[in-house]
This record gives sequence, C-alpha cells and structure tokens, in this order.
Amino acid sequence: MAMEPDLKAELIKRIASAQQQLTAAQMRINDEHKKIANQLQAQLKTVKKLRNEARNIRRLEDEQLLNVNQLEQRNQQWVNQKSYQAQLIAAFEKTTQSHISNDNGNIDINRIISTFNKKLEPTFKQKQLFGSDNTLATFDVIKIGPIEYAINNKEAGIVSKTTDNGTPILKQFHQQNTLFNDLAHLKSSGFGFIHFDPTLGNADKLAQSQFSFFDYLNKGGTWAIPIISFALAALIIGLFKAIQLSRLPHINTVTAQVIKYANKPISPIELKALYVKLSTIEQALFNIVQQSEISQKRDDLLLAELSKQKALNEKYIGVITTCATVAPLLGLLGTVSGMIHTFLMMNIFGSGEASVVSGGISQALITTELGLIVAIPALIVSALLTRRVKSFQSSLESLALHLSKLEISQQEQIHG
Repeated sequence: MAMEPDLKAELIKRIASAQQQLTAAQMRINDEHKKIANQLQAQLKTVKKLRNEARNIRRLEDEQLLNVNQLEQRNQQWVNQKSYQAQLIAAFEKTTQSHISNDNGNIDINRIISTFNKKLEPTFKQKQLFGSDNTLATFDVIKIGPIEYAINNKEAGIVSKTTDNGTPILKQFHQQNTLFNDLAHLKSSGFGFIHFDPTLGNADKLAQSQFSFFDYLNKGGTWAIPIISFALAALIIGLFKAIQLSRLPHINTVTAQVIKYANKPISPIELKALYVKLSTIEQALFNIVQQSEISQKRDDLLLAELSKQKALNEKYIGVITTCATVAPLLGLLGTVSGMIHTFLMMNIFGSGEASVVSGGISQALITTELGLIVAIPALIVSALLTRRVKSFQSSLESLALHLSKLEISQQEQIHG
C-alpha cells in the first residue's frame, strides 16, 4: 500500500514525457509537410510552363504544316478585317467631320491627336443672329461646352435657340459690360476669362420670372379680387378692434378697493370718492349697485350690463374669423377654376410642352397661396382679440360679483 503513491507519480511523469515527445513529433511532421508542399507547388509551376512551351511548339509545327488553301483562307480573313476597320474609320470621319486616316487608309495617330486638340480649342465662327434690337446681324460666335457666346462691335450675349428652330437670337447677359470686355479680349488675344453659367441659362430665366405684387395679383385672376377684399376688411376691423380693446380700463384696481368694503357698509361719501375715479363701464355697474339693494334684481341688472358690455367688445371680431375661413376657400375655388382651364388647354393643344402645363398649374395655385396668406394672420389676430375680450370680461365679472354683495349705508343718487 505504501508503494501506490510512488507508482502514480511515476505514471504521471511518463505521460508528461510522452506528450512532449508527441508534440515535438507533430511539429517536425508539419515542417516536413510544408517543405514538401512548397516543392510540389514549384513542380506544378514547372509543369505548367512546360505545357505552355509544348503548346507553342505544337502551334509552330501546325503553321509549318498549313497547305496553300488554308493560307489563302487566312489571308482573306485578314483582308476582310482590314476592310471592316476602314469602314469604321470612314463612318467616324463622316460623323465627326474629321480626317484621321492617311492616303493608304491607315489610321494616323498624329493626325488624330491634332484633330482632337483643335476640337478642344474652340474658335470664333460667324453666324447670323437677331440682336437685342430685333434686327438680323452678323456675330462672331464661339461655343464653349453647351453654351454659345456671341459678340459684334456693339453688343455681346448668349445665343438662344428659338422654339421653331429658326434663326437664333441674342440674349444679353445680366453683366453685359463685363461679358463684352471678356469676349473682346478672348477674340483679340486668344486667352481670357468669361462668365460661365452652370445652370445653362436657367438662372436668367428665374431672374426674369420675378414679378411685382400687382403682377402677382394679376396672375391670380378674378378670384384674387375678393380674397384681397376680405384681407382689407380683416385688416381694418382688426386695427379698429385693437385700438378699442387697448383703451379698456384696468378692472383689478377697482376690484381691490371694493373688496375692502366687503364686510361693512360703504358710506355715500366713500362711494362718491370711489365713483369719480371710475371709467364709464365701471360707473354703469356702480349705478346699478347704488340704485338697487342686495337682491335678485340687482344681480339680474348686473348680468344684463355684463352681457351688453361683452356683446360690445366682441362686435365685429366674428367678421375677422369669417374672413379667415372664407379666404382659403376662395383660393381653393380659384385653383380649381385655373386647373380646369389648364386641362382644357391641354385637351385642345396637347401636353407636349411640359413648361406650358407647369406654368398653368403654378398660376392656378396662386389663389390658394393668397388665401392662406390672408387666413393665417387673420386667425392669429382673431385669437389675440378674443383672448383680450375674455380676459377683460373675466375681470369685469369678478368686479360685478363683489359689487353684488356691496351694502350702501344710505341710498343716494351719485353723479360723476
């Protein structure tokens, strides 16, 4: 039994030694496998190279064994290929209006380079154009990219094609003097800087499409008139009501003074001293209080006066709200009318020109834009005025509530 631990330790030692030997053997096998794989890859490359050399040798032997008929057939294929290339060169020369082949029909590389260099260096050519005074004149025209610039001894500009593909017209640049000087310098020296429009003329079209407010209304058509009328009505009434409501008194100060007499009767002298400081609205409420005792009758008279004052303050505010509601509806009606007219014109003349259709639709939408321009400020003004009326009415109701409980020691008439 005492020998068992020693045997166990010996076995563990032998197992560890065997594992180390096994690991060393695996590493040696891997190194030999890599070396053999490299040698095999080198042999495969050698075999591939030899196969290519054998294929080339076989081709040369086949060429030597060709008979006369095969040589004639191959020669005819070369002749057909040369004829096809000549046809391609002729078609290219006809399309580009250039001459890139020599007298033998072969392609001349130097001539090709020279031809394309000339194409890349634009030159002035004379052309008949309609000038800014609508008279036909001769201009020196140079084409740079998609744009043609023209100049004569009087003016310069951009060549614009007409819709009927007739004689082009000269469209002056918005920086006329600068363009004229630049083109004159380019024409005389061959070098110069000119303004290039990356929008290809669309920027000038956009600048020309800008119009005044009256032109804008004119494009809106008949329906723009009632929309503007509602706008003027809302503006006038809004200013009138703003001035009226701004003159309303501050009720909270009077309410605070009335609260002091909530638990005791107020004498006529105190009532008169307070009465002379009041506004017309507040005096009307005080008259009801000093003419009636605390009763249901006093409350009814106060409520009637409050209703009267509320109706007076809210008068004509509803007209502003109505204008804000009707204006976009009129705009929508004008848009529908314009769209019907646009589609009617498309039905008669067709829809081949997209700019005509889009132009008609844009004009039809002007009334909708006008309606919204009128409606949004009108709604804001109506909301602000209504809020001011509610705030004042709330303060007035609070004052009336405290006045309904006010007790006067002696009932006397008070005159401010």
